[in-house]
Amino acid sequence: MTRRAEAAASRVARSARLALLAEVLLVGVLVCLAALPVVTALASAGAGARALRGLVADGRTPTARAFAADLVAGLRDPLALALPPLLVVVGALDVLALLGGLPGGAVLGPAIGIALVVVVVVLLRCAARWEPGARWSALLSSPPTGLVGNVAVACALVVVVLVVLQAPGFAVVAPGLLVFASVAVAGR
Repeated sequence: MTRRAEAAASRVARSARLALLAEVLLVGVLVCLAALPVVTALASAGAGARALRGLVADGRTPTARAFAADLVAGLRDPLALALPPLLVVVGALDVLALLGGLPGGAVLGPAIGIALVVVVVVLLRCAARWEPGARWSALLSSPPTGLVGNVAVACALVVVVLVVLQAPGFAVVAPGLLVFASVAVAGR
């Protein structure tokens, strides 16, 4: 192969990687915007995962219209609407109890943090398998197993939280990166 052909092949490879990054960031922004009302967080993760699976499997570029259609389909399940606010309320009450001087808070604080990470990992892994028409209760009743996958998504969650704490501007694409991590783990 000539140098010119090698250079052209290298440019094409870089272009493909940048296109993938751009599409993941687009899905991240869509998931973030759709999850702002909190009630729609689970459905937006499912819609984002479906968009990323279509990108990886079929090479389909994610579009806002397809994402919105999947989001509406995900919101038809009442559990998708009830679960995110319930988790926020329970988490907020736990934090308030810990900040209020709950006896045993030194032990309960980390335990509640770990439990919250576990719940978010299970929700992300279930969202990675979501398809329109699927019931969230069925997905959550048989969550994906596999210690390696769960640890990988948990590590992604911790890294994304740390990045957002250091650079809050990344909060806009953070949900998409978490969805991307869960889709990548499901596809391995």
